[in-house]
Amino acid sequence: MTAKTSVEFMPEIGELDAIRTAIENISEKSDWPPALTYQVELILEELCINVINHGEVDGTQPIKVDIASDASSIKIEILDNGKAFDPTQDAPMPEQITDIDEAEIGGWGVHLAHTFSDEMHYRRENDMNCLTLVKRRND
Repeated sequence: MTAKTSVEFMPEIGELDAIRTAIENISEKSDWPPALTYQVELILEELCINVINHGEVDGTQPIKVDIASDASSIKIEILDNGKAFDPTQDAPMPEQITDIDEAEIGGWGVHLAHTFSDEMHYRRENDMNCLTLVKRRND
């Protein structure tokens, strides 16, 4: 059985609780293990923060997140009206660090999303960024 949820929120950091609530609800319905719930929350939070801070969204339209979960995978779609940005191609890889005190801020959110996702696809449609992620369930 597939469980689905959608959440829309205005592009403001204070609105990210809507994502956490949606993830908690679908993870409970779909019996996700805690580690999977944490990874999905981390992915979504990082990507949505990037949209809010760097996406040049106009602030009048919400960011929309759709999540579908079945026994084998989780599919996430993030839609925003920011400037065109393809994180599968346009995001630079952060520099490898050897000393945490010298690490630069930035670039890690997209890298984490790549690391924790099994698939990541981008398209630009009707002046919207549409990012689709797939996370396979291995629990």
